Order: sequence, then structure tokens, then C-alpha cells
Amino acid sequence: MKFSKPIGQILFWLALLMFGCSPAPTHFYVNAQLGNDTNPGTLKKPFKTIEKVNLLHLLKGNSVLFAGSQTFAGTLRMKALTGTKEQPVTIGSYGTGRAILNGGTGNSILADSCSWLQVKNLTLTGIGRLTGNTGSGTEFRRVQNCTIDSMEASGFLSSGVKVVGGKNLRITNVYAHNNGFSGINVESDGQDAGGLEGSGGKTFRNLYIANCVADNNPGCPEVKNNHSGNGILIGGVTHGTIEYCEAMNNGWDMPREGNGPVGIWAYQSDSITVQNCYSHDNHTSEKGKDGGGFDFDGGMTNSVMQNNLSANNEGAGYGLFQYYGASVWKNNIIRKNISYNDGRKNGQAGFLMWISEGSSETISNCQVYENTVVNCYGHAVSFEPGSYPGFDFRNNVFVITGHSVSFVNGRYSGATFSHNQAWSTDRKVPLAFPEDTKAILTDPKIKIPESEVELPKNVKEIKEMTFFKVPEK
Repeated sequence: MKFSKPIGQILFWLALLMFGCSPAPTHFYVNAQLGNDTNPGTLKKPFKTIEKVNLLHLLKGNSVLFAGSQTFAGTLRMKALTGTKEQPVTIGSYGTGRAILNGGTGNSILADSCSWLQVKNLTLTGIGRLTGNTGSGTEFRRVQNCTIDSMEASGFLSSGVKVVGGKNLRITNVYAHNNGFSGINVESDGQDAGGLEGSGGKTFRNLYIANCVADNNPGCPEVKNNHSGNGILIGGVTHGTIEYCEAMNNGWDMPREGNGPVGIWAYQSDSITVQNCYSHDNHTSEKGKDGGGFDFDGGMTNSVMQNNLSANNEGAGYGLFQYYGASVWKNNIIRKNISYNDGRKNGQAGFLMWISEGSSETISNCQVYENTVVNCYGHAVSFEPGSYPGFDFRNNVFVITGHSVSFVNGRYSGATFSHNQAWSTDRKVPLAFPEDTKAILTDPKIKIPESEVELPKNVKEIKEMTFFKVPEK
């Protein structure tokens, strides 16, 4: 017997009423104190555990909300979830405070091949980088159109946030601290890089990282052949922005010599903008390299670093590096940045250039202008031996406040200097600047902090900072 469409719909809803059925809930609630995994997962009858949530088949528009201020043990696992722009799948908290997802020895959240997934308003914890954890706070793999927002992640061997593969990702308002390898790490393809999941191709497209803090991520005891202890690190990205972020106190326990960590950096990427960030007091191991504030490393192209503040890092404020095996490094801009007393251990300068000996690909064509370097370790700019064709340093302000040796240090070719204003405060006779025949060797009369405590306490205070500005004529 065949019914017309209106009659069929009426009979369907009558059947639901007769047999006590109801549509599946849109929101699922989890409460460790009041819940039971035999419940339907409603606000009044919530689930109890992460294990129950892992059994759900989440659909577009579904939300899983954990009770605020409660702790849930285990790893939340999601695979091939498909939301939409209008109806994303959401993981978060409800009630007072953030829910705590304790990953123990592993990840707190693992999402693979998901799209339009939002993870927000959570605290993620592991048992510690030195006490048995092997994972990351949030680990995303091959994701599209996803968001990580308003999250704290600590106690993981790898990273607070780790992403390998995907496109169209936003990471905002994350506080990642006390992790091993990094606070936040995004890679394109997971290519092996000395025991790390690194990036070969620039295949991760459209990344946005903002208003994040990476603090005290000391180093990963399991990584013995490469760097660890980074603040924010991205690799293999095409079209990305990092802005209004802060990195500090990272890298001090990297368990090796050689190449080291940096506060905020990118490599093997194209069309990246790093702006309005603050990287300070970062470190490296006792005999390690790097430990700087910011870095455009091997294979960087068509990218901009602007309006950033670097201060008191063991490495140079701004590193421009080309490692062996990277693709060509070219057409980058470094402008309107500030370096204050960077390079205490490595570089002894605000800017440091390096190209690996025997590198098959060049490092070239970089515009460095309208930056300010105040340095007490002897130099403004340092070069490791090599050729740097098209590196143009112009209209910068260089002030050496102690142990002044030279404005430019090292053996190099290709780089040029013009119209830079340079001054050394510890000499009665102005320090010569032979590399710049058009240099302005006069005191720029910029205001310099009398002590480190006067520096901004966080990235938000940079906007109101009165230091390092050249007085208007």
C-alpha cells in the first residue's frame, strides 16, 4: 500500500509518539561525577567517561561537552568525522570552568582525517615529559577546516598542539607549557627528519595561529639527533600567519649539542607572515646552537617577518638560515622588528645569517629594513661564512651598548648595507661602519630600558611600549 508524502510523514511521527521514540540528541554531555555510560548522554542523564564518547558515531552539528572543572582520564579519539561550515562537530566544556582531559601517558585528543571539527575551551594534561608521557595534548592528522581554540596543554613529551597534514586550520588562544618538543608544532607531511616528523613539501595550506603562548617547553629527552624545546614551529606550510603570540623560557633542556630550538620559527614554507609577536628569554642546551627569538629557516620563500619584539634570547633575535637539503631560500622581508640584547650565547647580535656548507640550494634576496637592534654583546649583525646575494640591510637603527666590536661581524659575500643609523654608547669616538658607506653615525637617541624589568610583561603590552622608538625630527 502506498501513501502520499504528507500522510507518510504524519504516520512516521505518530509511530514515534506511540512507541516512545525520540530523535537522537544533538548535544552529548559527559559528567564524571553524576554520569553513567548507560545513560543517553543528555544534560540530565549524561555519560560518564571518554571511553563511551569514543563509541559514538558523531554527525554534523553534534557536540560533545564535558563538565567544567572535572577530570576525565583517557584519550578522546575521533576519525573521519565530517561536519560542515554551518554545522561543525564541536568538542568542549559546559558548566563552570574548563573540563580537564588527562591523557596520562598518551595524547589527550587524537583526531584523524576529520573536517569542520572544533575543539575548544578545554585543559589537556599529561603525566609529564620526564615521567612517562609519550604523546601530545591535541594531535591532529590530515584535517581540513578545523579549529583549536581556548585551550591549555601541558605535561606532554611531544607538543601541546601537534598537527601533521591538512589545510585550513585555525589555532587560537592556546597556552602550551611544560611540554617536551614544542608548545605548538604544525607539519605538512611527517617526513622523517632525524627522528622527527618533519616537512618535505609545502603542502599544508592556509594556517592561522594567533593569541597563543608557548612557555617553558624545555626539550624532548627522546630526540637525540635534532632540535627540541621550541615555542611555536611550523613547516611545509603555504599561506600562513602567526600573530600576537608569545614564546619564552623554551629550549633549556634540549638533550644534545648541535642545531637547537627557537622561540617562533618557520621552515620549508611559502607566503608566511609572522607579525606582532614577542619572543624572549629562550634558550638552548649548554653546547647547543640557536636558542634565538625568531627564525626563517631552510626553504623559506616569499614570506614576511614584521613588527615583532625579540629580547634576551641566548641566540640571535632573528635567524635567517639555510640548512643542507632544504629547497631554495629567497624573496623574504624582515622589517620593523626590534631586537634587544639577543645573542648572549650564539651570534652576539640581533641578526644572524647562516648557510650550511655544501648546500645545493642558495639563500638569497632578503630585504631587511627599518628594524632596530640594541645589543650589549658587541654586534648588530653577524654572518656565518657564506654567500648571501641580494641581502639588503637598509634604513635600520643599530645601537651597541657594551663590548662594541663592530656593527657587522663575520665573513660573507653578497650582502649590502646602506643608510643605516649606527651608534655605540661605550665609545668616545664613533665606531666605524665600513660596510655601509652611507651610514649615519650619530646617536638616534632612542629610549632604552634601564633594566629588564621595564620590558613588556606580555605581548599585549608591546603596543603601549615607549622604548626603542626614534624621536621624530
